[in-house]
Amino acid sequence: MSITAAGRTMSAGMVAEVTTAQLSPILMVDMAFSTPVYLWTGYGTLTYAGKGYLGLGDLGSVAPIEETTDLSARGVVFQLSGVPTAYVSLALSEDYQGRACSIMLGALSPTAGLIASPITVFVGKMDVMTLTDDGQNAQIGMSAESRLVDFRRVREVRYTHEEQEAIDPTDKGLEFVNGIQEKTIYWGNQNATAPGRFNGGNDAPDTDRNNQDPLI
Repeated sequence: MSITAAGRTMSAGMVAEVTTAQLSPILMVDMAFSTPVYLWTGYGTLTYAGKGYLGLGDLGSVAPIEETTDLSARGVVFQLSGVPTAYVSLALSEDYQGRACSIMLGALSPTAGLIASPITVFVGKMDVMTLTDDGQNAQIGMSAESRLVDFRRVREVRYTHEEQEAIDPTDKGLEFVNGIQEKTIYWGNQNATAPGRFNGGNDAPDTDRNNQDPLI
């Protein structure tokens, strides 16, 4: 059994847990570095979907996740503190920009551990890493863009032959679109200056109202 709310599907276990008087929520973070990183806001290692999530306890935090009704793109910021200086160079040398990251909201049961089926609350791409180092320990911040930001980057496309050729060189569907831009078309109009509509343009203009095009 599952319940869908606000576009997300919640398992029966999650629904039961979030409606209890006492809730133990957690966040689980996936980061697609060259070696994937899995973190969660607790202690020890949490296993889910065959992945081992490393608990950060008080050393890790995630800025509030915002959602809007107008589908505007809102990013998030991950913060990791207490990083040994020896590991700072590893963070700086990592090729991370544009790689996927996601956040899931889960809950812990006092008796059964992790409640089945955490909910994905953010999907995006890693953007900018910031670093603060006091010589002993460092703080690393990572901002991530929502996947909705991709909608802002869609290039404007014009319905021209050149644009269509760029998509499919064999498609000639818009080959003559430029030629009709300034073309005058006489459609069911008694215009004495218009060329004839039959016999290659040699017939006389139509002056009989009853002989006009049947669609007018």
